[in-house]
Amino acid sequence: MNIKRIGLIAGGVIALLLIALVTVPFLVPKAVYRAQIERAATQALQRQITLTGDVNISIFPAIAASVDGVTVANPPGFDGPYMVEAGELRGSVRLMPLLSRRVEVKELAFVDAKVSLQKLADGQTNWVFTPAEPPQPGPTQPPTEQKGFNGGVEQARLQNASLTYRDAGTGEYYELRDLDLQASMASTDEPFRLKAKGFFQAHPFEINSTVDTIDALTKEKPADIKADLETPFGKVHYAGAVTLGAIPVIEGEFRASSDALPALAALTGTEVPFDLAKLGKINLEGRLQGPANALLVDIEKLTQSSSLAKTSFIGQFNLSEAPTISGNLSLDAPSLAELARFADMDMPLNLAPLGGAEIKGKVSGSLLQPDLSFDKLGIKGDLITANYAGTIQLGELPSLKGTLELRSPDAGELARQLEFDLPAATALGRIDLTSAISGPVDALVLTGVDLSQESELLTSSYAGDVGLGGDGSLKGALSAESSRLRDLLAAAEVEMAPGTTLQSFSAKGQASGTFTKIALSGLDLKLGDITAKGTAGIDLTGERPRLTGNLDMGALDLSPFLAPADQKPQQQQLEPWSKEKLDLAGLQAADADLNIKTSKLTIGSVVLTDAAMATNLNGGKLTTDLSRFKAFGGNWKGQMVVDAAGQIPAVNFAMEGNNVAISSLLGTLAGFDNLTGTGAFKVDASARGTSIDEIMRGLNGELSTNLNEGALKGLNVTQLVRSAQSLQQAVTTGSLNNLDFRGVLSPAAETEFTSFNTVLSVQNGVASVDILKLLSPVLGIDGTGKIDIGGQSLDVRLATAIDKKAQGQGAVVQLNGIPVPVRLSGSWNALKVTPDLSGVQAALQAELAGRLQQEVNDRAGDVAGSIIGNIIGGKQPAATPQTPTTTPEAEGETPAAQPQPATPAPTAEEQLEEAAEKAARDALGNLFGRRSAPKPAEEPKADDGGE
Repeated sequence: MNIKRIGLIAGGVIALLLIALVTVPFLVPKAVYRAQIERAATQALQRQITLTGDVNISIFPAIAASVDGVTVANPPGFDGPYMVEAGELRGSVRLMPLLSRRVEVKELAFVDAKVSLQKLADGQTNWVFTPAEPPQPGPTQPPTEQKGFNGGVEQARLQNASLTYRDAGTGEYYELRDLDLQASMASTDEPFRLKAKGFFQAHPFEINSTVDTIDALTKEKPADIKADLETPFGKVHYAGAVTLGAIPVIEGEFRASSDALPALAALTGTEVPFDLAKLGKINLEGRLQGPANALLVDIEKLTQSSSLAKTSFIGQFNLSEAPTISGNLSLDAPSLAELARFADMDMPLNLAPLGGAEIKGKVSGSLLQPDLSFDKLGIKGDLITANYAGTIQLGELPSLKGTLELRSPDAGELARQLEFDLPAATALGRIDLTSAISGPVDALVLTGVDLSQESELLTSSYAGDVGLGGDGSLKGALSAESSRLRDLLAAAEVEMAPGTTLQSFSAKGQASGTFTKIALSGLDLKLGDITAKGTAGIDLTGERPRLTGNLDMGALDLSPFLAPADQKPQQQQLEPWSKEKLDLAGLQAADADLNIKTSKLTIGSVVLTDAAMATNLNGGKLTTDLSRFKAFGGNWKGQMVVDAAGQIPAVNFAMEGNNVAISSLLGTLAGFDNLTGTGAFKVDASARGTSIDEIMRGLNGELSTNLNEGALKGLNVTQLVRSAQSLQQAVTTGSLNNLDFRGVLSPAAETEFTSFNTVLSVQNGVASVDILKLLSPVLGIDGTGKIDIGGQSLDVRLATAIDKKAQGQGAVVQLNGIPVPVRLSGSWNALKVTPDLSGVQAALQAELAGRLQQEVNDRAGDVAGSIIGNIIGGKQPAATPQTPTTTPEAEGETPAAQPQPATPAPTAEEQLEEAAEKAARDALGNLFGRRSAPKPAEEPKADDGGE
């Protein structure tokens, strides 16, 4: 057999084999392939695999296979019958490159695939396949050198694919649909390209990526990757190297941008309590470098821009186990109020007047609790500019360390627009503040505070330290002054009575203590004409505020704080005590403990000098101890208590004075200036009442005086002597009620005394005169009676004795030896002085009867009956009062030759009345003398008119 024949035979055999290889697949029924594939796949995956369409296999010109339909069943307990449904699977491999151990996939396509991935609440999943029999371990084979395998994929496609994922435990659901994916790779050492588009969670996306070599990735070498992701809510670009391994390493640059942050948050399932749409557009550029577990993110630019704010950050993130951050940040927000609304911050104030916010600073340290350092952290508006420069250390309790500056051209208007109720806000004007600030936010300390305030109504300043922790603390110099105090008080809604006083004030001193317990030392206060120096304080820690002080107030005039009527001396025309209810609620609003020293204290018309006063107010009870003071010309000491703790106020008053000018005292306090003199005055009284009228009508206690060298004005008791003739004539004619005592009672009249002592016992507003004794060289007066303090009236009887020659030979003013008291009665400002004849009539009748009997006995002797008969029968007519010229003996005789009168004889009773009337006239004559006029030598001297 020659070589040529052999070659022809060999070629024919090969050709026959090739023809058989091509034709055999077509000779085998398709059902055989389908059944075998289904059985093998089902047994391998332990899941029912069904080929629902035709199965086609071809060998030439490429090895190809296709299945028109495939389903993979779900395990029991999962929703739906199938985990995978595919409309068509097809793939082809070029035949000839296989001979050189090269696999060239011409096509690998998966059309209309539907994949449903599920996870049950107990953690079971439907994508885990369990082999029917685990592989038996075979004999250990020595490692052999693997030969390289080269191949490529001309085209791999997913067409109209969809995939869903559902987690019954968490409720998560993701859907990828309408996915079209194309991938190609000429060989493992040539670039791999991938393009895909579809919808994820109903949002469209598109991906383009290139990997320089798959070999580099599989061999854990750096592989250059370029990837672009584009969606409606953002774009992402990465260009760099990736090295796969146990810990991947990334090194490259990236870009990202989004102007649809709400959609991005919804896509990722992130819940944000803000309206992200207001953030506008985000741009991010930077580099990634390092292993995935310690990735360094270098932010070259991070910006956010919208009408709400503009922010930027340049720096680094180190995403290690303990992530850190460092870089520069800035923020510029035109409206702080809008920023607060965006952050859903419920602010108690209207932030619109604060304007915008501006931030420039640095951030460093832990990513979770970074340290912030600000060149500027401020707000700026038309009415305020404020800035903080320093550090803020975040943490469970952030802390600050830096400086604070604040300026406001009109703090009052700022407070009004902030809707912050601030007393006297209109008087604040301009405010400037600078201070160092440090410490945790709940205990900040401001040091080197320089606070100044200036307006037309008030100027003030504070320089020192302020602590905001706990009850706070103060230590520094405080000052304030105003030249328009009344306007300032009006701005603070404090009403004042009209007047020209209290137009200015100034105060300065050293403040120390806490916000609830403030002490002022070195206090120098001026309030109009009032000055005070010393110490003061206020304690707010108790149930009520407590005021303390030790003040030297110089000359203190409190008159401007009284009602206008109380500022003037009492008028002589008295007014009834006020029945208006006392308002003592202020005594229960605070407690006080004050020591006040004043060289002169003026309260209306009352003037006290050289006064030392200690005042204690506790629970509505005001106790004022005056250890010393001078008033009304004398030296005083005493105590006053006003107790407003109960429903009905109580007053206790104890005062004792020496060398007191009684006219000044009574005239000032009671409008009664008819008593002059100096001496001791003591009063100890108490009362209860809701008005001045009730207090005066409820007074109880004792009052005493011991006066020297004075006078009782409006009354001249000595003038009673000069009026003897008038008194004689009035008694003689029976017209005592018509006596004219104008000389005795007149504004110019006076009764001088060398001593005047009184003791009054007061009960229910009525003073009983226990002792009233007035003495002078020519006069003595003893008094009894009552003084109605509540009713402003008196009724006092004065028994007088006169010694006109001042030789101690005093004689009581009397009617024939019967004392005649002087009665002072009526209102305090309209006193009436009259002789008190209430006891004279009975005494005089008894006296006359006695004298008549004595006269009968003296004259009758042995002839008593004859004399009595002559008296009865010899009565003269009432119209003829002349004194008889005959002797008494002749008057008793009756001539025998004279005829008897025709009229009836007077009865014995009538004769007795006539005798009594005559005896009365004789008695008055003996008192005043039977002279037509008193001798001038016996009259008191002209300059004694005051006696």
